[in-house]
Amino acid sequence: MNRFLKVFGLLSIIVFFASCKNDDDVKVVPPRDYGIQYSSEKDTIEKYLKNNYITVDPVTMDATFGQLPADGSKTSIWDQTEYPLKNKKVLVKNEKDASKNVEYTLYYISFREGVNKRPTRADNIIVSLRGLLLNGTQFEYQPFPDESNSLTAYVVKGFPELMPLFKSGTFTDVPGEPVEFADFGAGVMFVPSGLAYYNKPPSNLVPAYATMIFTFKLYDVTYTDIDGDGILNKDETIEGVDLQDYDTDGDGTPNYLDTDDDGDGYLTRTEITMPNTGVGSNPPVPAVLYEFANIPICSVGGLPLHLDKGCFPAPKSNK
Repeated sequence: MNRFLKVFGLLSIIVFFASCKNDDDVKVVPPRDYGIQYSSEKDTIEKYLKNNYITVDPVTMDATFGQLPADGSKTSIWDQTEYPLKNKKVLVKNEKDASKNVEYTLYYISFREGVNKRPTRADNIIVSLRGLLLNGTQFEYQPFPDESNSLTAYVVKGFPELMPLFKSGTFTDVPGEPVEFADFGAGVMFVPSGLAYYNKPPSNLVPAYATMIFTFKLYDVTYTDIDGDGILNKDETIEGVDLQDYDTDGDGTPNYLDTDDDGDGYLTRTEITMPNTGVGSNPPVPAVLYEFANIPICSVGGLPLHLDKGCFPAPKSNK
């Protein structure tokens, strides 16, 4: 079901989705060293935060930015306390040379956390967004989204890094009327180019190596099962561990992308199928999967069936 937000008048500008491809006529320059680029860019970001202020509408959660006036009547983004500036460390690994790994400081502000579902980095979201350059140029604007997109498809990696820190809102869905959302998560992120488009800008409005500001409102979340193993992404990790870092069998593939979570040679989907279902042919008996909370615990290692390598199939008797 499409969920349309209330639109007061015609929508004049929708430039690009965060996951869109580059325009064919956009000039791509040779890539710089990521570490060297970020060293100078981090300084630029922090200077912006210390020399500009933010104004947030407490009702709509819309944000505007401006340069600090000389009369001292405004407080910088860096120093203001109404919406405290936060940051998340994001390590981007170089698979060929660990000495070239880069740890980014992703600055962000939460205007409101939200009250409903918290996505993982692999779930689908409905989010409105506005993209700005540090000089105020608006290059992206999508205020009224009507469909969800997977966070795995976002080119701007700030989104899958930060959206799991927010929650969706509630909505009223009256037949024949636009869906209205309330209490949604909202905020702003200040994204270094290494977590955005880097040397491949999305349009001619954006130069290569551009730092970006994205304001956003997280309206809705749809939980997904990206590897199709019968377990939702949100259940493929534990509290406090990033989805991409939870790998129970140590094979280098995180559980949310692994169809055999314990590495025993049996598909996770097979292991969580209820006994006496998914068998027979005349008539066939449909496979019924355990709900995640009801997956039995294996007596061998004390782990759920799909995580216990010694449990499926049942261990042979030593008799």
